[in-house]
Amino acid sequence: MAENQEAMTPTEMKVARQVEYYFGDHNLPRDKFLKEQLQLDDGWVTLETMLKFNRLKSLTTETSVVVSALQKSKSGLLEISEDKTKIRRSPDKPLPELNDEYKDAVKHRSVYIVSF
Repeated sequence: MAENQEAMTPTEMKVARQVEYYFGDHNLPRDKFLKEQLQLDDGWVTLETMLKFNRLKSLTTETSVVVSALQKSKSGLLEISEDKTKIRRSPDKPLPELNDEYKDAVKHRSVYIVSF
């Protein structure tokens, strides 16, 4: 994904962060709609569909901005289709299993603060 080593604009950084959140370890297992979309085309989701997400839509309505942001991202979390109309989570970065061991690990890295 990091084909383009140009500096990211502030908008591209926000777009990349938002899309990577949608496909991230925390959100994706809980996002029923996105999981349904992933089942339709071997894990690919159209950029047209992604731009219907309100938070992403508030950042941009242009597919070219999303493509540019993800091409410049260094996370390697997402892939862009050859025709630049779809994205998916990289097969090299599968979702972790949501078993007790994973939940315990997350719990041990979490902090809960009450009135300070």
